[in-house]
Amino acid sequence: MIRIFNNMKQVKTKLTENHRRSLTSALMMVEQMMIEMKDALSISYDACCLEIEKDISEKDKNFDLEIINKALEQICKLADKYEIEKRKQSLKRIVNAKKTKSWEILCDMKSRKQKGFGEFPKELVKEYDNDIERLLAIIEKINF
Repeated sequence: MIRIFNNMKQVKTKLTENHRRSLTSALMMVEQMMIEMKDALSISYDACCLEIEKDISEKDKNFDLEIINKALEQICKLADKYEIEKRKQSLKRIVNAKKTKSWEILCDMKSRKQKGFGEFPKELVKEYDNDIERLLAIIEKINF
């Protein structure tokens, strides 16, 4: 990401450690949401279970992208002003967390755990559970 600041030197403002930690968390969450919105507006997905309806005009999309970029720029200015240190996030940890969460969700989808939705059709149990197991086996192959 290219950071664009005006030529004026930013005055640093000292916050207490607790306030800086709180601001850091808030800025990180908002920045991540802005990035996700930017991705949603910019990237087309070819998914089987989710179709994102492009119900925003090109004009509105471009306007929103411009505003999101301004918000990201302002986040950078605040981070600089309040001396927020950039935290590193391990890509391995992100991938592993998503993999683990996928496993949890799929394990909860096995037929024996579906009792809360009524009796699972007995004739489908083996095939259904095998299908879930195949997906789990594929996900298991993700390296991190």
